[in-house]
Amino acid sequence: MRKIIRFLAWLLFLLVVLAGFLFASNNTIEVPLWIGVELAPQSLAVWIILAFAWGGVLGLLLGFGLFRRIRAQHKINKLEARINKLEKQKYSGTLVNSDKQRNGN
Repeated sequence: MRKIIRFLAWLLFLLVVLAGFLFASNNTIEVPLWIGVELAPQSLAVWIILAFAWGGVLGLLLGFGLFRRIRAQHKINKLEARINKLEKQKYSGTLVNSDKQRNGN
């Protein structure tokens, strides 16, 4: 199953690269871009492909940070639940009784 998914991912990647190449070869008109300052004229395809690539990189960076934060928060929640459970056991006496039983008292 993994091999099929990997094959489909590579196939999708190659199709996107092919579509980008075809798009770039058919859109050669140079267009100046103004984003606070005027940038040198480049082909329309270059601007669109750069925007797409920049968005992908930015999305990956933000997504990685978001998933790392979610994972860390999940771990914090698990540890807090464990602390609360141990504190309840300690104050209810079950932890003390189980320690005495282990020591043979």
